[in-house]
Amino acid sequence: MTAGAGATAAAFTRFPRGDRPLVLRDAAVSHEGLALPRDAIDVPLEAAALDSAMIATLVAAGRGATSIVSLGGGSVMDAAKIVRMLLVTPQLTGPLQSLARRSGLVRVPDLLVRRGPDLPLLLISTTFGTGTETSRVACLATSWGRRLLSGSRLQADGAVLDPVHTATLPRMLQGEGLMEVILRVLGPAVGSAPSLAADHDARGIVMAATGLAEQLRAGRLSPEQRLFASQLSAATHRSWALVGRRTYAAPHWYLANELSWETGTRKIPATLAILPAIWRRIADGDTRWGSPERLAMCWTWMREAVPGLPEDAGDGLIALRSRWGLQTISAPAPAVLDAVVERCLASWGAPLPALGRLDRDAVASIFAESFDGSAIRPRQGEEVMGR
Repeated sequence: MTAGAGATAAAFTRFPRGDRPLVLRDAAVSHEGLALPRDAIDVPLEAAALDSAMIATLVAAGRGATSIVSLGGGSVMDAAKIVRMLLVTPQLTGPLQSLARRSGLVRVPDLLVRRGPDLPLLLISTTFGTGTETSRVACLATSWGRRLLSGSRLQADGAVLDPVHTATLPRMLQGEGLMEVILRVLGPAVGSAPSLAADHDARGIVMAATGLAEQLRAGRLSPEQRLFASQLSAATHRSWALVGRRTYAAPHWYLANELSWETGTRKIPATLAILPAIWRRIADGDTRWGSPERLAMCWTWMREAVPGLPEDAGDGLIALRSRWGLQTISAPAPAVLDAVVERCLASWGAPLPALGRLDRDAVASIFAESFDGSAIRPRQGEEVMGR
């Protein structure tokens, strides 16, 4: 990873891009300063259009490329990771399509992945929050919904964090990015057993990101602070903070993923709409969602960074999102919430492990409570909890 002011030019100079790099960039971002070779394949992208059909188009455009360079936010970088994987290992296309029909999480078989620097990938981030530039996962929009792909071939060969690229990032998205950093660490911490190393790093990341959010509330983040935010985002994937955490320890993510997809909203507003209800369930002792003792301990990190927050984590999160001016989403229609519940169960529920311990009533009641009693219509002969 290369980080700092001017890091982009330095990293691009050293990167083994060859004569024909495939450059995938957000259409709103200029490649000025990258000094592209004459035969570079420059493809501007609209993030909202990056679905599986577009990925196939990009794979076709990238045949014969000597490297891949991505300049953009999470969706654009995820697309570059998937395109590189399919160009290097085209035999994965069929299995990925088959697995994506059934499960929200698709693990790319490592044994099928050809290794080597045959198509190097450089990710230049223009945002912070997702940390995808340093992770081995990527999200893919398919006809069945948003799927999370995981595998070693999704790991980039190089990443760049340069504050020049976040200078025009809207203030709202900066705040959402910092909240995403916090929640990516808190969720697994609440759902896992204590770990001295993981808890140490998690606390440090949470408190640092909270401090930056407080600075953002008071004004603007300086280039150095935006760089720090990007580094914290990367640290959620590269530090001890998530090492040894229980797999599927943050069930709120799966509900928020389907809510965001079905309503066409951003991930963090969808998450903030439902997480207070989930944290209240945990505090009341429903260990299917997480540990009440761990939630209470982790929430002390937030209260230490922002004195005066309510002791109750659910109430505290509502107070915090108001304090930071973060948006949530409006209550969807009952039919939409019905569809969200079904998506949660189909993509993540039993016999799949992510939500395997939760039945329809448990999932439906979270949405009903989150949207001021907007009830999800029960099926024939069913009752929905919380009504």
